[in-house]
Amino acid sequence: MKQRNLILVLIFALIATIYGWWIFASGEWFYTHGLNASNRAALLKIREKISVGDGYEQVLKIYWQDASPDLRLNSGSPKVWSISMPWEVGAGDWVLYLDFSDDKVSAIKVRTSDGPRPGKAPDDLGG
Repeated sequence: MKQRNLILVLIFALIATIYGWWIFASGEWFYTHGLNASNRAALLKIREKISVGDGYEQVLKIYWQDASPDLRLNSGSPKVWSISMPWEVGAGDWVLYLDFSDDKVSAIKVRTSDGPRPGKAPDDLGG
């Protein structure tokens, strides 16, 4: 009986370890801060190239030139676009927000996925 319980506990521990790795370390569900470093660099490169006053076409051109495969552009609204990276454990992933007015970029902001401005993010541009 004790041997059977020990085997069941070991099997459960193995399954829990594999499942935990799959969720937290594999990148399928969340990225770690280190795994998202290349996405963060690509996001900042895009942010550096976009200027207040750029139109939709210029923003798309910059995005397609410099985006990493994991970045996602949400351009469903004519007023606000966002470029996001995969979720990061602890909501440390960054999102680049582009506000548009009269079909031109009017503001550029970097925020974390849960809202606050990251400490290492560049300053906001525009109004």
